[in-house]
Amino acid sequence: MQKTLCAALVASLMTSAAYAGEVAGYLYTTLNGEKTNQIISFERHDDGTLGKQTAYSTGSLGGANRAAGGDAAGDFDSQGAVQIIDDYLLAVNAGGNTISVFSIDRSDGSLTRKENVGSGGTRPVSIGYYPKKSGGTDYWVVIGNQWNNPNVQKGGAGEGAIEMYPDAAFHADGGGHEAVLDDRNIQLFSFDSTTGKLSAETMLDSYSGTNGGPTTVAFNHDGTKLAVSTWGIAHFATGTPTHEKPSRVYVYDFDQASGTVGSPRFFEEDGVAGSIGFSWDNSTDTLYVSNFNLVPEKRDHSLTVLADDGRQVTKVKHHGTGRGADIDEACWTITSRDGSKLYVSSFGGNLISEFDIRAPGQVTQVGEGAATVYALRKQGTPAGDTKDMYLSEDGRFMYVLGAYQTFTLSKFDVSDSGSLSFSMEYKVDAATETEPGAYNFLGLTGFDK
Repeated sequence: MQKTLCAALVASLMTSAAYAGEVAGYLYTTLNGEKTNQIISFERHDDGTLGKQTAYSTGSLGGANRAAGGDAAGDFDSQGAVQIIDDYLLAVNAGGNTISVFSIDRSDGSLTRKENVGSGGTRPVSIGYYPKKSGGTDYWVVIGNQWNNPNVQKGGAGEGAIEMYPDAAFHADGGGHEAVLDDRNIQLFSFDSTTGKLSAETMLDSYSGTNGGPTTVAFNHDGTKLAVSTWGIAHFATGTPTHEKPSRVYVYDFDQASGTVGSPRFFEEDGVAGSIGFSWDNSTDTLYVSNFNLVPEKRDHSLTVLADDGRQVTKVKHHGTGRGADIDEACWTITSRDGSKLYVSSFGGNLISEFDIRAPGQVTQVGEGAATVYALRKQGTPAGDTKDMYLSEDGRFMYVLGAYQTFTLSKFDVSDSGSLSFSMEYKVDAATETEPGAYNFLGLTGFDK
């Protein structure tokens, strides 16, 4: 009896171990260091744990630069920097001003680089795409070229001398922030997913430095609209952000037949800068936008819900994230595949806030008020590290980048109700340097086998 029980237990453990070890899919991010950029792939097991890591050179430069931006050590942000289109992976090379195209072997997740294509601007950071026709293999691809992220730091009483980046001349009256630069743009491409050929078409629009360059570009649910969030001018490390200028969220009508945009409109609000990630609603023209640089009176604007009616973009509602009035710096968004959940990750607070989407535009923070629900990363994570998120296709696991200081990937388990619980952290092996800003991981995506 005892031998039978022991044998059954051993067999059960062996079966569980084998099941946990099965590769269920793969994750991908970009290292985005100060040298040649790399795509890092991770095996994802059925139980959500991560296995073998593999690095693939893009043959082009990452965009990290620790010597830039003062205390920010070159940090810049975006969403959608790496995308999977059919059997290809597209990734930005922010320092090389190129887009890398890799073919994916879906049996083992391996990548083969096909080509690098000029991004049509400076510092590409985000990729949006939509099929040219339903079920087809030709796609419209839009690249957001950010150019730079001008900002101001310090300057108040006891905060140290004011610092201006890229320089004081840029921020002066008549300076660079008033100029529209062709390199700060959204660029249209065609992509053929049967051959992996990415072909430049035309520049769709360019932007002034006052309201910043693109941070995220994405098509709506039916491909008839294109949205672009911009950086604005942020004023950090001060209680009185006198040099802050608002970011904008643009919406364009998109003609799928010709690949042209029209009827540009935008939303902006004084005191709200640094609009980084956004997600379209799954079925309507509602946008959920994260904002990280807020004046004190608008700390409850970390998330803004916007609606586009084809003529104007208006605010429906706003929400705080994390611990209410704390400066947690909300920056990235993701919705569940059924459209019922919205998650917002915060760079400063290293947390993910959870929202219910009751109906398009009707967003409620879970446990709003004293019982607000949010998930923290590993205890001891230094402030200013958390970036992009990815939900497994089965909705059971979320993965979050420790992109700027820890150089890690965190795993969260997702309950049936959608709540998150931190479970494990994985060090990215290719990130061999340890100083903050040595890398600035951009983008996180994946697929299930």
